[in-house]
Amino acid sequence: MQNKRDLTIQESYDLIYKYLNGENIFSVFSNHRKYNKLKNTFRFTANAISVKHLLEIYNDEQVINVYYNPAMPPPGSGLDGASLRFKVYIEYYQKEEE
Repeated sequence: MQNKRDLTIQESYDLIYKYLNGENIFSVFSNHRKYNKLKNTFRFTANAISVKHLLEIYNDEQVINVYYNPAMPPPGSGLDGASLRFKVYIEYYQKEEE
């Protein structure tokens, strides 16, 4: 039986970036970091979301689930619907250590 571990931030970034396919589908992909309230989960902020690409990420064999919610922009960035941002959370299966 092999030991399992959480993904690293770089492994999470590489998996997400793989599905961007060079497209700017997340308008702005920022603040990618570990999310400690769910096990083995990383989050990032986006200005726009493509459901097609979120489903591609969700269907990856390493992903348990994908969550997202709207978030208010930072102060001074505007408060209309067009300035709304999204936080995206990706929960991963643990990876077998090599």
